[in-house]
Amino acid sequence: MQQSLPAPNVPAAGARNPFAPSASRTRLLLLLLILGAFALRTSTLARQSLWRDEVDAIFMALRPLEQTLSMFTAMAQNGPLYFLTLRPWIQMAGSSEFALRYLSALAGVAAVPLLWQVARRITRGAPATVPALAALLLAINPYALWYSQEGKMYAIVMLLALAATWAWLCGIEGGNVGGGARTWIAYTLCMTLAMYYHLLAVLLIPLHMLWFAIAFPAARKRWRAYGLALAALTLPYLPLLVWQWAMLRAPNQVTGFGFTPLGEMLKTIFLNQTRGFMPGDPVWLLTPIFFAAALGLLLGWSELHGAPAGMYAGAPNPIPPLRRYGLLAAWLAAPILGIWLLSLRQPVFTDRYVAWTLPATLIFVALGVQVVRSSLGRAGAPLALLLAATICAVWLYTDFQQVRTTVKFDLRGAVHHVAARRAPESLLLLQIPHLEYAFRYYSGDQGAAPFAGSDARLGHWAGGLWTNGGADDATAAAEADAQMRSMTNADCDIWVMRSEVEMWDQRGLMGAWLAQHATLLEQADFHGVQVLHYQLQPNPIEPIYDPTLDEG
Repeated sequence: MQQSLPAPNVPAAGARNPFAPSASRTRLLLLLLILGAFALRTSTLARQSLWRDEVDAIFMALRPLEQTLSMFTAMAQNGPLYFLTLRPWIQMAGSSEFALRYLSALAGVAAVPLLWQVARRITRGAPATVPALAALLLAINPYALWYSQEGKMYAIVMLLALAATWAWLCGIEGGNVGGGARTWIAYTLCMTLAMYYHLLAVLLIPLHMLWFAIAFPAARKRWRAYGLALAALTLPYLPLLVWQWAMLRAPNQVTGFGFTPLGEMLKTIFLNQTRGFMPGDPVWLLTPIFFAAALGLLLGWSELHGAPAGMYAGAPNPIPPLRRYGLLAAWLAAPILGIWLLSLRQPVFTDRYVAWTLPATLIFVALGVQVVRSSLGRAGAPLALLLAATICAVWLYTDFQQVRTTVKFDLRGAVHHVAARRAPESLLLLQIPHLEYAFRYYSGDQGAAPFAGSDARLGHWAGGLWTNGGADDATAAAEADAQMRSMTNADCDIWVMRSEVEMWDQRGLMGAWLAQHATLLEQADFHGVQVLHYQLQPNPIEPIYDPTLDEG
């Protein structure tokens, strides 16, 4: 029988490790990280306007309940549980930018201590600074900050993915906090919630199945419990499987995404996870992060020793060091490979769909810093501290630039500008027509019912022209002329809100028609949104042909 070893943080009788951090110091550090992550996420939560998808989230949460419930079985629908969660939250907290994004901020904060615990399990044998640094990096990472400040489900999915991963590790290794039925029930619950918050969280299932193979033979003792958990996951997944199977078998593309090659996927994910979404950030600034990540990926296995470390080292069924390194590498690579394989049939890639691979990246960065510390002798400790401090400085600088730079399209400013100047009877053209929901939302009070009375606020309006069909330029221009004459009729005062126009009118035919037939009175530019105010010119009277004028 294998003998369990005592944890260094729980000294054996008569022995004391003078370098082991005290429990009170660990709790204090963790508390400071949580408070810092909370302050970083909430202090600028409402600085930027909601973008189109965030407004959609409010609309889908507040529409008739049966329409939201239908998303559980309708093809290509995603995140129904998120919208169901928002519904009572908005009734209680309102629908302001701060209220909408606050749930994501809380999830982003909760992920910090949870990553600490996951990293302590998976890097067992490495110094306690490795999981602590991984948690610190998550607290300040600009990519994590972005999705913690967005009114969508991605921060919540990352939290649930961490919780499911934590439960899986505890279930396989056992110990003081895992191995029993409650651990596997928690795993099944977290996995189910993750799948219903975002469809592609289902990629966690094959990842953990791969983990089971990597962790063998240590995982062999838990095959019954894990098998029951997998069987339990089939029931909640069946409603989603019905329409997913139809989508995968569809002869034509139905997802709306373009195909992304695997190399481009890897580049996009790694750059976004290390630099966030600050525009124009020079890649050379990320060199320390690339260096640490590469060291962790190539040499991090050397830091995962057989000697246990951390409060959960007494696990009776420990996974060997190299296999734990394999778990970490699989966490980074398998979901990306999975989404690429799915995209071969139906393109579905965008980096946020696998944002929950970020913790693996951060653990590798933390391991890379530890490699510097342990491999350079006496100079290792100060150089590792310098490397960690440089990474933190780069990310805090990027956080500062990211939150103070307007990145999201300023729908708020554009709607407020139009609403303050336009008479309701003036024609409002929205290009793309989806801007309707942003106008309804931002012209209201952002309370529990932001769309109430929005018909009156929207007034006389029409959606912009769709001209991206297969017609040739001349035919498309003639159709656009007919549609614009029909829409404007006798209207003389026209307001236009334009954003993401290429999605609807790539050739700019609506704008060309207005430039020809109307006088531009005012133009206001907001980030990603343009407001135009036109005075329509009176239609010239066509001459009537009189054949008698040709006589003589």
